[in-house]
Amino acid sequence: MRYRLRHIAILLFLFFLIGNKGIYASSTFSNEILSQERLAQWNINYASYLIDVGKYLDALEAYNTAFDVTPFKKTKLKVLLHKANLFATFLDAEDQALEIYNKIISNYPEGMEIALYRKGLLLFDMKKYKDAANVLSRYLSKYPNGRFRFQAEVLLEQAKKAVAPPPVVKPTIEKKPPLVRVLLLRKARLIKLQGNGLKVNGKPIEKQSIVFDTASIRAREIIVEAKSPIRIKSGKYSKKVRGKVVIKPKKSRLMVLNILDIEKYLWGVVPSESYPSWPIETLKAQAVASRTYAYYQVLHRKNWEYDLVDNEGDQAYKGVDRETKKTTQAVNETRGLVLMEQNRPILAMYTANSGGYTADAKYIFKLNKRYLVAHPDPMSLKGKMSSWKRSFSISEVEKKLRRIGVPVHNLKKILPQKVSPSGRIISVKIVSDTVNKEYRTWTILRRALRLPEILFSIEKRGNKFIFSGKGWGHGVGYSQWGSAEMGKQGYKYREILKFYYPETKITKLW
Repeated sequence: MRYRLRHIAILLFLFFLIGNKGIYASSTFSNEILSQERLAQWNINYASYLIDVGKYLDALEAYNTAFDVTPFKKTKLKVLLHKANLFATFLDAEDQALEIYNKIISNYPEGMEIALYRKGLLLFDMKKYKDAANVLSRYLSKYPNGRFRFQAEVLLEQAKKAVAPPPVVKPTIEKKPPLVRVLLLRKARLIKLQGNGLKVNGKPIEKQSIVFDTASIRAREIIVEAKSPIRIKSGKYSKKVRGKVVIKPKKSRLMVLNILDIEKYLWGVVPSESYPSWPIETLKAQAVASRTYAYYQVLHRKNWEYDLVDNEGDQAYKGVDRETKKTTQAVNETRGLVLMEQNRPILAMYTANSGGYTADAKYIFKLNKRYLVAHPDPMSLKGKMSSWKRSFSISEVEKKLRRIGVPVHNLKKILPQKVSPSGRIISVKIVSDTVNKEYRTWTILRRALRLPEILFSIEKRGNKFIFSGKGWGHGVGYSQWGSAEMGKQGYKYREILKFYYPETKITKLW
């Protein structure tokens, strides 16, 4: 009902703006506007889901798409605030967040209050106390009765007294590997656990299996431990894991977490993300990349109930059943090694195959990272998944585009518009009787047609569109098949990682 009322209000507003241009014209115009706004709102909501499963770059691109397609300034402001929060909270890109707040302060009067406060808060968190004090003072001067005045007053007093700490020369060395909290199941109805020497909340039980459902759990959480790895079953789901299993009731469903040492977690990740038959140096490179990615998430999700999901949203984790001696060796021989840049773990993105040229996150997702840049990657062309071809009839393309919210009828052309230095098509122009507009390729065309990559050419042949492409995935960072080929050529894992993550250092943290 709320959704319908909002759209009725938009229609009335548009009718008022259009004036006497005619009912038909107003209806056509308003339908186009509403279609664009629906697409924007869908991408905003989808970005929230993507953040939940660790796909920060995809979330960023969803926000980019929402900003481009919405016709409403209010929605653009909403997107900018979401993007700034994503940059600051999950992407270690505080400078880009500050740029957005400055843009809002200059161009969006209705958003100035929240942007000023958030800018001051971010500067305070960055320990730039003098700058924070200036911004917070400006906020209180302009909004003496503002929504955030009490918080601003407290932060301002703290900023005035605070002294910026000396720069950190070396990262903190942990004595023990950190624990990771892996989300296995989000909404299970019934769970069966099996293991030797089971304990429930510290109390031993005689049975080797135990069943839980929402009716049987009255505590806020149940912690299950065992002398052996624990088998978890729920419907078709089955996984054997090390460490503890934590069960939490959530709205008539059960959330299941696996809490374990990060190194033992990697025993189940590396063989899930790589082939155990690959060279040991390739497996070591994957181990360091996966460890870095996991530790990055641990640091950025401290206020969450979990650090990682167990699928490709973060990285595949198939547990004990997937472990092998060779992949465990790769993890053990790189124990505690993490990729760092400016004394921070990097966002160690990796892709199945770069298609011969890695992608620059700045062009694809508008994220500036010195270690996620474009450069030739000839080894990837020797690996599997390096090239592909997809063919669709015009009617298929129309149907798939309409399904995601692009109102295409009588499609005539799909034209590349913006192309990155790596050859990836950043945006395309879709030309039809009802649409003549530029869209971002990753979130619109790739998603609609389920294309493996955006490194492709487009050909219209008769009644078909043919996409001939290279690469598999987003192309950013480490290429798994490229790494496999480098390992076969005799490269060491440190050389492989240096190639795919330039401007980084490998540091032992535990």
